[in-house]
Amino acid sequence: MIKDSLQEALELNRDVLSALDADKFEKLRLFLNSLIAYNQHTNLVAKAEASILIERHVLDSLTLLPIIRRFMPEHRPVGLVDVGAGGGFPGVILALALPELKVSLVEATAKKCRFLEQASDLLKLDNPISVINGRAEELGTLSDYRGTFDLATARAVGTTALVSELLIPLVKVGGYALLQKTKSQLDQEMGEAEKRLKQMGAGVEEMVNIEPGNDETERVILVLKKHNQTPEGYPRPWSRIKRD
Repeated sequence: MIKDSLQEALELNRDVLSALDADKFEKLRLFLNSLIAYNQHTNLVAKAEASILIERHVLDSLTLLPIIRRFMPEHRPVGLVDVGAGGGFPGVILALALPELKVSLVEATAKKCRFLEQASDLLKLDNPISVINGRAEELGTLSDYRGTFDLATARAVGTTALVSELLIPLVKVGGYALLQKTKSQLDQEMGEAEKRLKQMGAGVEEMVNIEPGNDETERVILVLKKHNQTPEGYPRPWSRIKRD
């Protein structure tokens, strides 16, 4: 029943999933089927109905593709880190759609990491997904991760200021962080975020408006560029970030 429902939902959305060729489309089906089964005992997403997964999670993840293609450096591997990866959105979807990406998923919950590792094995991508069981505010202070990624994403993790402090230390100078937000969230959060970005050595490169989905919510992708090295002391411990 799950398989039939998922297959039907995928076919109904095949036109808007046109960025995926037949092989990627099949891998997406395998991934979502695996997520639906795993979600029965471990909470990866709030609602694992096939149509909701595609409309609310997959299509939302794919809105990042045109921007990533524009900012991808040429002639070398491109590293992307997805912080708070949860059920794999957007990181797994981006890895599936853009095989040239080297995607690392950061997730603090071990049970979710086990699912992400299973997903990586299942998809058999040319660039296998790396799963890191850890916290971004801690990884951002370590030389193995600090300033090592070309691109960074985070979805539904927190305010713009909070997410900026988690992502910017992980990105190389000249790299980008892509934040998926609603317009109303940005209107409320940008005052605080601009101060934090300046502290982090970054700034707003552009805001990309995304066509509203079925819920008619106005969505924006906030593109942040890292201009200078992030000062020592950032990111701060989680309790400090959350408090401010």
